[in-house]
This record gives sequence, C-alpha cells and structure tokens, in this order.
Amino acid sequence: MTQKIKTLSEAIDQLAIQIVLIEPDDLMGLGNFLNQLEEIEKMNLGKELEPIGSFLLAIKEIVRKIILNEIKEPQKGFQAIGMGLKIIQTKMTHSHRGQSHPEEEIFWREARSILDIELPSPIEGVSSVTGRTSVEEPPDLSQDVGLLKDFAMEALEHLESIELNIINLEQSPGDKEWINAIFRPFHTIKGVSGFLNLQTIHQFSHAVESLLDHARNDKLRINHNVIDFILEAVDLLKRMITDLMANIDSGQTFSSDYPLGPYLDKIANLLKGEVPEEKLDDGSFDEHQETPLGELLISKGVLSEEEVSKALKEQKENKPDLKLGEILIKERKVKPREIVDALREQRPILNPLSDSTLKVDSKKLDNLVDLVGELVIAQSLVEQNSAFISLRDQKLIHDFSQLKRITTELQRISMSLRMVPIRQTFQKMTRLVRDLARKSGKQVELVMSGEETEIDRHMVESLYDPLVHMIRNAMDHGIETPVQRSLAGKEETGKIFLRAYQKGGNVIIELEDDGQGLNREKILKKAMEKGILTQGAPLNDYQIDNLIFESGFSTADQVTDVSGRGVGMDVVKKAIEKLRGKVEIFSNPGKGCRFTIRVPLTLAIMDGIIVRIGMEQYIIPALFIKETLRPRVEEITTIQKRRSLVKVRDRLLPLIRLYRLLNVVPQKEEPWEALIIVVENEGVQKCLMVDDLIGKQEVVIKNLGERLKEVKGVAGATIMGDGHVGLILDIHGIFEMDEKGV
Repeated sequence: MTQKIKTLSEAIDQLAIQIVLIEPDDLMGLGNFLNQLEEIEKMNLGKELEPIGSFLLAIKEIVRKIILNEIKEPQKGFQAIGMGLKIIQTKMTHSHRGQSHPEEEIFWREARSILDIELPSPIEGVSSVTGRTSVEEPPDLSQDVGLLKDFAMEALEHLESIELNIINLEQSPGDKEWINAIFRPFHTIKGVSGFLNLQTIHQFSHAVESLLDHARNDKLRINHNVIDFILEAVDLLKRMITDLMANIDSGQTFSSDYPLGPYLDKIANLLKGEVPEEKLDDGSFDEHQETPLGELLISKGVLSEEEVSKALKEQKENKPDLKLGEILIKERKVKPREIVDALREQRPILNPLSDSTLKVDSKKLDNLVDLVGELVIAQSLVEQNSAFISLRDQKLIHDFSQLKRITTELQRISMSLRMVPIRQTFQKMTRLVRDLARKSGKQVELVMSGEETEIDRHMVESLYDPLVHMIRNAMDHGIETPVQRSLAGKEETGKIFLRAYQKGGNVIIELEDDGQGLNREKILKKAMEKGILTQGAPLNDYQIDNLIFESGFSTADQVTDVSGRGVGMDVVKKAIEKLRGKVEIFSNPGKGCRFTIRVPLTLAIMDGIIVRIGMEQYIIPALFIKETLRPRVEEITTIQKRRSLVKVRDRLLPLIRLYRLLNVVPQKEEPWEALIIVVENEGVQKCLMVDDLIGKQEVVIKNLGERLKEVKGVAGATIMGDGHVGLILDIHGIFEMDEKGV
C-alpha cells in the first residue's frame, strides 16, 4: 500500500466515524464533513482507485442536499452515505480492489432516489477521484430563512471561539494547537457559506483560512501584525453576518458590497512578509516585576475594580480552568483587542521560586522520547555485554548502577511529559448527554470519576470519537424512557457512568449504563440475516454481545437521529485497536451494559513478557496474558491426532504450538516439557506453547515499516539486551492464523 493510498484510507475511516456523530440539523458538522470530502478530492491517486471517485462524488452531492434541506427524509441520506463509505473502505483493501461490492446496486438506487436525478453507476463525467460532474449549482437560498438563521447563529459562535483563542495565541504564537483552534472555525464558515451562495463571506473566510494555513505549515510566523489582522477579520465577518440576520428579518437581499480589497491586500502583504513586525520588547521592563492583567485593565480605564474583583471571584469559585481574559470576553465586559493590548504590555515575572510552564513543539518532545528510548536500549546492550559482565571493578559497577538509575528516571520523566489528564475529553461528554437527553425525551444523569487519570496525549483525540459513539448508543439503545423505567421498577432518571483509572501499565476506561442491556435474541437474529453467523454456531453470552462490533452491524429497527446507520461500532473497535488496546462489552439483560476500553499508558513503551522458542526470543504483550503453567501429561488431550487441548482449571483450551506458526526449531516439542502461557483475546482463551519464559520487561516499540506491516502475527519489534531484534507478537493475528490452520 502506497503512502497516498494509506492517507486516503485513514481519511475515509475518519469520515466513517464522523458520519455517525453528525445530526441532520448540525450545519457546521455537515460543512466540516463536506470540507474533508473536498480535501480527499484533491488527492491524485491514479487509475488504480479510479472507481471510488464516483462514490465520493455521489456522497458529496447527498451531503450538499442535506445541507440545503432538499431531502424530505435526511436519515435516508445518512444511511446512503454510511453505505457508500463502507463500500469505499472495502474497495480500498488490496484484496478487493477492482471488485464489485454486493451493496453497490443498492447504493446507486438509493442515491438516484435521494438526488432525484438520473444517476448511472458510476457517475458520468467522472474519470478520477478528482473528477467533477455537471450537477447543477446550488440553488438560490435567499428565501430559506431557517437555514440562513442557523448558519448565522452558529457562525457567530465560531467567531466568539476565535476571539477566546486569540488570547492563547498571543501568549504562545508558535503553538500549533492554538493556530489550529483558530483555523478550524474559519474553515467551517468558508465551507457552509459557499454552499449557501454567500459568496462575499465565502471569499473572505477562504482568504483568512489560507493565511492561517501558511502558519500551520510553518510558511508564516505568527506575530502581532497577524494577530491584529485576525481580529480585524473577525470584526468584518461579524458585521457581514449581523447584516445578513438583519436582511433576513426585513426580507431584503443580502448585500455583497463590502470593501474586501484592502483586507485581501493586507493578507498578500503578510504572506510576502512586507508588513514590518513589531518589536516584542522595548527593553524597559523590570524582570522581577509583573503587572497583573486585572490591574492593567483598571489602569487603562477599561474596567472598574469591582468588575475585575467579580471576575476573579467567578474564576476562583466556578471557572478555574478559564483565564481571566477569557471570562471577561465571555461576559462581554471587554473587547478581545483590549485584552490582547493589555497582554502585550504585561511582562512575565522571572521568579525562580515560582512554578512556570514552557510551550514546546510536539515534534521536539517526540524526538526526545525516542532518543531516551534509544538510550535505554544502549544501556541494556552494555549491561548484558559479556565483556562487561566479566569485569570485577567495583567502582565501575557502582558508577554503572548510578547511570542506570539516572537513565530510568530520565525515561520516567520523558514519558510523563507526553501525559495529559483525560479530564477535558470527559467534560465534553456532559454537554453531549444533556443534548441527547433533551432530543430523545429521556432523563439521564452522567456520573464521571477518574478525570485526573493521565494518558498519552496522542491517545486523547483518538479516544474522543469512540466515546461519543458509545454514549450515543447507550442513550439510544440502552437507557429507557421514563415510562418504561417506571414499569420496570427503576428510577425515571437513568444513569451513565464514565470512569477512568490506571491499572498496571494500562489505562482502563469504563462506560456503563443502567438501562435494558443487550437483546441477545435480536443480535443473533440480525447476525443470521447478515450472514455473520451460520445456523447452529454455539456461542456464549460474551461472544453474542461482542457481535455488535462486526462491520455494518446494527439492531436498530429504524434509523434515528442518534444511531442505527450501521457504521460505528466496528469503526470504534478499529480505532481502539490502532492504539494497541482492546474494547470489551459486558451486558446484564434488564440491568444495563458496560463497555471496557483498555489502552496502554503510552504508545512508545509496552509491558511485555519475553519468551524463548528455540534460539529466538519473542515478546508477548502483558495485556493479553492470563496465567502461565507447566501441564502434566494427563492434562493434554489430542483430537483426531491433530488438535491438542490443555486442561486449565477444569476447562479444555486449544493449544497453539508457536514454533509451527513462526517456523522456528524448538528445543521442546512436548507440551508437558515446555511452558504454557494462557492468553485471552475478545473473550476467547487459548494456550501458547513456548520453550521458556525469560522475564517481564518494559520494551521500546519499533515500527516494522511499510514492507512488513502486513505480516500476520507480528505487531512490532524491539531491540533486546543482547543486541538482537525481538519480535512483538500480535495475539489477535496469532488467533486468526491458528483458526485458518496456517
């Protein structure tokens, strides 16, 4: 798989997750989805993936129809989009490339019905992923009052978020997080305004977005002039949108007579670097003196002492996570420019006794963590070198022990630098539950615990979408209506528990509800209908529950605003597995359901058990290991002289002879002479046979690269203490190989 195809595949997976989170009235969410489709269209992937271009274009037209409120039943549109994305995902895999998908004809039939045009499959006029059709331009929406009002209200909210984030950008002009936080609202406003024929707003927001895109790609340095211009741009867009709302109310046509020329010239000059950058310092401040922001605003006559005191009290009692400037802007006590000007006059206090923070480029931090990992490997190589082991110099041994302690501490600190509390992700769920409860007419309380649990920052964003989808499922399928709960003898208000805690080298996230649990009969029936199961396949309750993670599986009788589009839980599982984690579900009919997500603390280091098979060493992730044992002869059973079973605690578990799968010559071929490791994956336990267990160790994970990425049964590699490469086994892949008889 080429890098371009890999990038496209990841983008399609992301769209598949997003489509289950967007609601028909979420205009900005649809606009963002549309923008991402346009980004995909810009990729030039050649003839190999030409067939998916027609699907992408059809999906884009359906999204456009939903945005313009031209579909009587929007949920049919969402269902078609989900089906189209699923077909594209299948076509993206190497084994299915060029083949037809069984649901293609259904998709094109639905697309023709929704778009109300004669739409052949593939669409005429599309020759590649970057193709276009002659589908008519968006209609004039000057009469669609509700749609334009929704856009105006949400656009003003986005502009307010930009004003709040300008404060952070002023203090950390090189921080990509704040640049992106300002870029995204402009990007969304641009996308939706274009399809609403608001060309002036579209043109100007696109120009500002391009300026910020240069900053994101390190082609432009953020300085005072850029920040001042962003504030000017926000003011102009606010005027445009305020005028739009006034024209809507009065029934007049929206005016496009805005002097964009000077603004566009300013953007061009900023990109060329022709606007002189203001000096950040005049050298006149006292390095031991800092004037608080509140005092600066009082001295300038912007606020009174009473107003500042009230805001500080609000910050201390109710909003400790917000800065004083953010609170004042939200309460409309001051203008964003007044806060920015005050911050420029403020000088940092250089007090060695006070705590301080420093913004660091994330790439530099990642490089530091990688180098520390290399240092740990190098130390291990020296420690296990035979020449070093034979030395008897006590001072050298003492010095090396000291070095080892320092290296261990350095590794611990470097890893902690990438750890952030999961609090922010959890807190976003409060609003989600409240909105969904109001929409569904249910009474639900969200109970959270463990928000201070820290996790690798790379995982925080990746966990957000899976959590959102699971909460939506709990609200739609799990929690009953107040009437149903009363009849079942429950409190009318349902509860959803969201917990996080650390256990060993992993972070456990639990999402539990006290609803009706899973309907196993319905799940089995749906699985039979979709061909996932065959008649007579024996499954326990755990295995039945986990069928909901199968691709395209849904038990919803009808598609709702919340869930039931047949895309989601399989994507959730894939997202968790990409983080080297696992997700499980435990249901108690009538009492509730619990999802358990288990992910490693960090993606850079893993707890593993080192085992030996013949002359080779392998690492088994400790996450999957249940126990180890050396069986007796009478505990081994052979079926038809082919399959061996091991009796473990009165249960017969299949035996996997790893040396056969890995093509290695073992030292011990009989199970009662070797060592057995019981591992569990997706509720299924099996025994792995190895020669010996060397010990537990934190290993630095190395990627195998593109060429070896598709190798079954191997998840990565690490450098062992003796300098040799040790492969990290993928238990999921090992189970698959065993089932196929590889």
